Amino acid sequence: MDVLKLCGLGIGAALMAMLLRRMRPEAGLGVAVAGGLLLLTLLLPQLQIAVSGITQIAAVGHVPEPYMAQLLKVGGISLLTDFSAQTCRDAKEDGLAMKVELAGRVSLIVLSLPYMQLLLTQIMSLSP
Repeated sequence: MDVLKLCGLGIGAALMAMLLRRMRPEAGLGVAVAGGLLLLTLLLPQLQIAVSGITQIAAVGHVPEPYMAQLLKVGGISLLTDFSAQTCRDAKEDGLAMKVELAGRVSLIVLSLPYMQLLLTQIMSLSP
């Protein structure tokens, strides 16, 4: 889908949410969340194209499959964490948004631990 249409949808949902929030705050939040989910749903085909393209590039570069799987997980966690935190901010829950971001960062560290250990082992094998 064209990025202009997606941006227009986002701006339209934001304006509608802003207007509704004045009369019924819970309705405004519902419109904002629904708009975000609709945007995310409309982005799924493009996300599939991106994943396919990254996978093809990795195949050309002979990148092992486990590394690609980890890279795609990192990207997915980052995007999902950001989307969730922004949704929390829309609900005026900044504290919860920060905790969602913290959870995402911890997940990324845990996901990268095996590679950090491998890298450290290789570095240590080079030193006398």
